[in-house]
Amino acid sequence: MDKEHLFELYTNRYLNKKDIMYRLPSEIKLNEFWSELEKYRKARGQEVQLLDQQDHKFWFCPIPYRENLGIIDQYAKKTISNHIIDKIIKDIPASEKALIMDALIDEAFNSSVIEGAFSTKKRTKEMINKKAKPLNTSEQMIYNNYKALEYILENLHMSINDSTVQKIYKIITENTLDEESTVDKYRNDAVIVFDYANQTEVYEGPNYILVPKMMEDLFSFIHSVDNLHPVEKASILHFYFVYIHPFFDGNGRTARALSYMYLLHQGYDFFKFFSVSTVIKDQKSKYYKAIQDVEDYGSDLTYFIEFNTKMIITSITNVVKRLEKEYGKALLFDALKENGVFLADRQKKCLEYFIKTEKKYITIEEYIKRYKVSYETSRKDLNILESMDLFSKEKIGKKYVYKFIGLEKLGMGEFATTTE
Repeated sequence: MDKEHLFELYTNRYLNKKDIMYRLPSEIKLNEFWSELEKYRKARGQEVQLLDQQDHKFWFCPIPYRENLGIIDQYAKKTISNHIIDKIIKDIPASEKALIMDALIDEAFNSSVIEGAFSTKKRTKEMINKKAKPLNTSEQMIYNNYKALEYILENLHMSINDSTVQKIYKIITENTLDEESTVDKYRNDAVIVFDYANQTEVYEGPNYILVPKMMEDLFSFIHSVDNLHPVEKASILHFYFVYIHPFFDGNGRTARALSYMYLLHQGYDFFKFFSVSTVIKDQKSKYYKAIQDVEDYGSDLTYFIEFNTKMIITSITNVVKRLEKEYGKALLFDALKENGVFLADRQKKCLEYFIKTEKKYITIEEYIKRYKVSYETSRKDLNILESMDLFSKEKIGKKYVYKFIGLEKLGMGEFATTTE
């Protein structure tokens, strides 16, 4: 395999030097190949007007994630906003506020968990919906995150500038900082990010004297006119804010909130309905690796932008599936109500279970175990659901099973279950 082919291969599949080392043919010298690969990538990339700690410009190569940007635009600006969301809001007017509220709670909870907060979604909902007082620092972090996101939605007319950042940061860190971490504006001392699990120093932020100028550069970048895609720019904003580390604490949460605000400013209203941090939380090690790769491999932002676009697509996919299920459930129960059909609570729970889990089949024995009822009650319940054309009774092997077909039979096949 010639080098030119390898350059193309490892630009489309954007691996770092260490990952390539294990895949490179033995006759090719790693250091020489890596130097040439960086030049190949840079020739197909673009610099940005932001400097690293060595006064070199950050840069990126859009080749590995270009398709991701198209997918995000297709979903977030067209297909979804004109399809699922519009249908739900039109048919269930009260749902828009509920959907945004759920997304804010998810983002507030998971963005805080990424930074080490420990609590539950149930407890988060109690604090938000029932105005329960936070009982510890973790709960305060989550509650603050929610208030910061709420503040952003209420103040989208505001520009992202020094004043906005300070306000969001103060909301995010209220009642969570010790005396040493409390500052009037930006940090006034060195800051080191430490991996306590491995007992190693991960990153040392720029000299605090440089922070005000670097923040000015970031604001100039945010408001500059260029050819960057909004998701590229939001990703760079996110990374560079964490790179500057302008505060002693709360940098990650503030960065994610600002990225969210920027995308809403750019017309990506669908971001109101989902939480990227929900996905990042489950990919936390990859999130930190993407940040580390930018720092370790020539200030190449591609690693982080590619990771972030993948997380956004996963978030969109997850929320679309959830919304389809919620919409299908609402339409199903509305149709039953219009036809004068009244079900027992356990039968309703059974239908909700099938829509939520995408399960297709249930047996009488499974129904008995799930709903704690007798054999005769289970058989009767399922036969009633079958008579309503919500289930079909089929023989598999030596026993009968009940297959859920409710959404299809009611003309909602696009929301029907799709997996076994």
